[in-house]
Amino acid sequence: MTDRERLFETAVRDGVVVLKLLQEDICSGPAFTKADESTEKAKAVGWTFKEIEAEAERRVSV
Repeated sequence: MTDRERLFETAVRDGVVVLKLLQEDICSGPAFTKADESTEKAKAVGWTFKEIEAEAERRVSV
């Protein structure tokens, strides 16, 4: 796995955590900060927020 792919996977994994928290009506906390940071790192190497969000949503619904 490349560094670019690792950054994407980390952002998606953190996004899944946030989506699950949102389903429980939890809207703040360290998981949100971590997800923002990992998303920014993934975006810096070319991924878009939409790509990250779509994959996170797909994984939550499975």
